[in-house]
Amino acid sequence: MKIGIDASRANNLQKTGVEWYAFNTIQELKKIIPSTERVVLYTNKPLVGNLSDLPENWEEKVLHWFPKRFWTQIRLSLEIIFNRPDVLFIPAHVFPFIHPKKTVMTVHDIAAHKFPESYNSFERWYSLWSAKKALKKLWQIFVPSEFVKKELIEVFGDENIKKIIVIPHGINENFETEKDLGQIDYVLGEYNIKKPYLLSTGRIETKKNTARIVEAFEILKKDKKMHDLSLVLVGGNGFGHEQVEEKIEKSENKTDIKKLGWVESKDLPFILSGAEVFVFPSLYEGFGIPVLEAFASGVPAVISKESSLEEISGGFALECDAKNVQNISDTIKIFLSDNEIREKNIKSGLEQVKLFSWQKSAKEVWHLLSS
Repeated sequence: MKIGIDASRANNLQKTGVEWYAFNTIQELKKIIPSTERVVLYTNKPLVGNLSDLPENWEEKVLHWFPKRFWTQIRLSLEIIFNRPDVLFIPAHVFPFIHPKKTVMTVHDIAAHKFPESYNSFERWYSLWSAKKALKKLWQIFVPSEFVKKELIEVFGDENIKKIIVIPHGINENFETEKDLGQIDYVLGEYNIKKPYLLSTGRIETKKNTARIVEAFEILKKDKKMHDLSLVLVGGNGFGHEQVEEKIEKSENKTDIKKLGWVESKDLPFILSGAEVFVFPSLYEGFGIPVLEAFASGVPAVISKESSLEEISGGFALECDAKNVQNISDTIKIFLSDNEIREKNIKSGLEQVKLFSWQKSAKEVWHLLSS
């Protein structure tokens, strides 16, 4: 059997959620797929790093496309016409116009439905159109959570409900290994981060609720016991980042708020391990890998009641009303002031994260691709 996999997103150097999903799934599939099967990784540029280290039965196929845009829809379609695989796996949101009957795509979320302003008009339309057409035309659809499955049914109907398969994501192993305190301090020094600090990761944007995180931090700083507390924000700019920048600039505590931008994957586990509390009151998440990363790092997490986060956390994070700044602040303060609750949640979180792994996820993917 010939299996084709779109590796273009996995090949991005600065990876975020979807790219990490594609990369880690492919890396685990390398260990699982039997040597009797042929696997082709389609990419728009030569594979780099560990992704390029392929088993003997795997091959890389670079599909050059000078227009750059619509590589998946058009260039990959052309490849399918002349060299059709038996099964095609698309780990991201977009599938080629021409595809084999057994084509599977992962729909990570349909955020464009609830947060249309976060996307330009084409992105908004195409994201939802792609998910809708995938449900109608493709063999199977993978989703990372029951939350996303429920949203697909609510928005597009339950006609193709049997096609939707929930396969939870995993977590990078470098978050799960115990960190040397000296190495944590070294990495914090490289980024000029001083303890104690709150940490939030993800794009600086409306959807991630970054502005309210800053406002909640402002409330905390009014307590004299929190005078040395700082806030560290990790992630690139997204829709609404200007509002966040303005709040930080006007803040009386702006010298205690540190924006790091995108951070190297090798450094993030150390930055996370050094945090007092992981703050993630996101307004929308299809899965919520950062919460599992916090659990694995032994850091208590504050999350929103919205979207998939309750499902993924298993009840072992403190939940807040994401639209109530005072409630966000009060919930963070529980972890900062009550050591018994803090330690209980850390212990439970370390157990919860054991339920998720990229190996387990990839095994489920392969089981379905090969069925």
